[in-house]
Amino acid sequence: MKKILVIYFSQSGQLTQALQATLAPLEKCNEISICYEQIKPKTPFPFPWTYTQFFNVFPECVHGVACEIEPLSTQSKENFDLIIIAYQPWFLSVSIPINSFLQSEEGKKIIADKNIITIIACRNMWLNAQEKMKLAIKNAGGRLQGNIAFVDDAPNLVSLITVLAFVLAGIKGRFLGLFPKFGVSAKTLGLTAPKFGEIILRFLTGENSVPLQQSLNEAGAHRIKSNLLLLEQRGGVLFPLYANYIAKMESGNSRGRLLRVRIFGILLPTAVLFLSPIITLISRIAPLIWKNSFKKEVEYYSGNALR
Repeated sequence: MKKILVIYFSQSGQLTQALQATLAPLEKCNEISICYEQIKPKTPFPFPWTYTQFFNVFPECVHGVACEIEPLSTQSKENFDLIIIAYQPWFLSVSIPINSFLQSEEGKKIIADKNIITIIACRNMWLNAQEKMKLAIKNAGGRLQGNIAFVDDAPNLVSLITVLAFVLAGIKGRFLGLFPKFGVSAKTLGLTAPKFGEIILRFLTGENSVPLQQSLNEAGAHRIKSNLLLLEQRGGVLFPLYANYIAKMESGNSRGRLLRVRIFGILLPTAVLFLSPIITLISRIAPLIWKNSFKKEVEYYSGNALR
């Protein structure tokens, strides 16, 4: 009997749906036992968020500040053959609840000397967050074997509008009757996700003749777009600067900090709105000029190595 521990945090249920769809083939296997462990912050994060609440967690996300989480069940202390960590990126970083698990002594003991698979459900940008996840797993002594990224198929600017409608108002359907439904498509969850589960099952039973990540990539686990890669690289440089600017106001609810948060909450969507067309144009040209460099970047982010 192979035993799997699934560590996850889901506010809206989208990540839970992705998990259920992916693990369906393993749930049906009599030789597999799955234990689910949901991370629960002692002070729950709101959903939907208010505009200020949403942007006020930005500095702590970027700086990797942990929150207090509830103790895990005694079952999670057992010996598992595989650990699956399912999470969402928040502001190009690992979500605070999952990052808090990774930083905890309890979490480090669970990860140590174990094979790890990560599953992401997000709007479209996950590269920077996964880099931080790779580092945390490495520091804890785990072995990252595979990653699956579920993303919204809508164009970047469209998904920017629908994600804000979703997290700030809980609207997942067609926003204003014009924009598409936010989130990972039902087609992806129904057709593609179970294929990932079958690949993981073969990995567990030793039937895979090629590395797990290679098999997952061939099934569509990673779809890295050049324009989003460039946007993430810019964000990875600028976000720490913005986070420092806000965090200089120590109190999370001080007037000075909230003013800076509101300014950032206006600047970020505005910057994405204006930069996206420019970055998209550059992303069409740059790979032609720096073909080898772009190829290496895509290959790197498609794997589990850490620079």
